[in-house]
Amino acid sequence: MKDQAMGNGLKIVRRLISIVVLSLSVHGLFTGKFDLLPLMMLFLAVLMFIIGVEEFQKNQKSYRGYVFLVVSLLGFLVSIQGVMY
Repeated sequence: MKDQAMGNGLKIVRRLISIVVLSLSVHGLFTGKFDLLPLMMLFLAVLMFIIGVEEFQKNQKSYRGYVFLVVSLLGFLVSIQGVMY
C-alpha cells in the first residue's frame, strides 16, 4: 500500500515538473529569450531522475533506469554550468 501511494506521488510530481518544463520551453520559443534555459535544464534533469526512480520501482531488469539516472546527472551538471557562466 505504501509503495502505491509513493508511486502516485511520483506521478503527480512528474506531471507538475513536465508542465513546468513545457511552459519554460514554450516561453523561450515564443519570446526568443533564453535566460531561463539553465532553469529548464534543471527541471528536465529532475524529471529524468524521477523517471529513473520509477523504472527502478517497477523492478524491471532493464538498463533504462540507469540511463535516466546518468542523463539526469549530466543535466544537473549542464544546468549548474549554465548558471555559473
